Amino acid sequence: MNPFYNPAFLSKIFRIYLFDIDRLKMLNEKELSSFKDKAFRNIVKYAYTVPVYHDKYKKTGVHPCDIMGIRDIEKIPVITKNDIQKYYPEGIISSKTKKEKLLEISTSGTTGKKLAIYQDMYDVVQWFLNHIRVLREHGINWRKDRLTIIADLAPHTIESGFIKRGLLGNLSSSFFRNMQWLNTNDKPELVINETNRFKPDFLGGYPGMLGHLALLKEQGHGEKINPKVIASTGGVLDKNLRNLIEEVFDASVFELYGTTETGTIAFQCKSRHYHVMSDLVHLEILKDGKPVDSKEPGKLIITKLYGNGTPIIRYNAINDIVAPLYEKSDCGMTGDLIERVYGRDDLALYFSNGRILLPSSISEIYSRVLYELKTTILKDTKIVQNNMNSIDVELVFDEKQKEIDFEFEKVFSIIRKGFKEKVGSDVKIRIKEVDKIHRKMSRIVSKVNKKKFEIKQYI
Repeated sequence: MNPFYNPAFLSKIFRIYLFDIDRLKMLNEKELSSFKDKAFRNIVKYAYTVPVYHDKYKKTGVHPCDIMGIRDIEKIPVITKNDIQKYYPEGIISSKTKKEKLLEISTSGTTGKKLAIYQDMYDVVQWFLNHIRVLREHGINWRKDRLTIIADLAPHTIESGFIKRGLLGNLSSSFFRNMQWLNTNDKPELVINETNRFKPDFLGGYPGMLGHLALLKEQGHGEKINPKVIASTGGVLDKNLRNLIEEVFDASVFELYGTTETGTIAFQCKSRHYHVMSDLVHLEILKDGKPVDSKEPGKLIITKLYGNGTPIIRYNAINDIVAPLYEKSDCGMTGDLIERVYGRDDLALYFSNGRILLPSSISEIYSRVLYELKTTILKDTKIVQNNMNSIDVELVFDEKQKEIDFEFEKVFSIIRKGFKEKVGSDVKIRIKEVDKIHRKMSRIVSKVNKKKFEIKQYI
């Protein structure tokens, strides 16, 4: 049965739309704290009906009646990626939930192995309404303005599940007449042509695709693409690439931060502060098991405060390094702030003196090829680090652009220089061109012994 034909489901959705989208502006800090405590109690109680959580809690002697609110969160053991994989499929959903009513989605598998979880239609709608919250903050009317969203529509991704199988599969196409859904896996030339025909007021996509579109527009394509606002998601956007996108499109750019497991975690307001969706997720940012100070990087442990699919409670496998900001924003929203998202520490490179090079910094190096050489010839990359003194970089070039006598040494030079600036001239950088890189393999591999590595600085 289509859930949108269910009066109870519709009533719940209308209530969320009317009252919950602006909740971070309506509640003060005390009211938000009380709201989170109740949501946390409910999600822990629900998780106790899910085998993977029930077994974990029983083993450590924790019962839902022991949990009064967020202040008791440390009584609960963390859940790992291995825990979920071990109990998949039946053991990661409640015995009270019918699996056929859920959507199975999976992570991208950037570390070499995907993680599958289940989410329900409430998750789908909440994900959509979260984006309405963000759009409102940036002056975009989701019903009147024209929206182009360039998503990852590969099978089993969160976007494919929520958009294709969730929203588009259950609602009339007329409901989305002012929205255009495009696939970030398509060629940029196709994407810019489709976007140009639609003439959006809002454009959202991944950093790499947005950079490609900016370069194509700079070359004379996409004359009718003049959005008021652009959103970047799915990766950290470095400041130089951001500046290029803003200048070419003459539009403001903000970033969204989220994961497959939890949906949207935070978004930038007009002042570029990262606002956590504090009514929907709870963040613990820890170093050596203790909360970090303001602006100090730590590892993210996350709890999702809603949903009837696979619960995400004290989940430690996001593997992101994040720095909190213990200040108040002047934009009127309550909740927590993030100073900076560094990226995943399981896709990092390790160097002398306790230095770690995270994916966000590596992306900055690669993006220089686009905005300095004005080319999209770089199609894929892989890094293998055998020790702290050397790294091997593999590059895949676009075959069509190779035919126009492109000077590859310029690409090698920019990448080599970028790494040297980050990690020092004493590290040997070996770069070579390869025909292809296996898509299911991790793009960043370090063979350095992490167990003996003492972290002192993220670079």
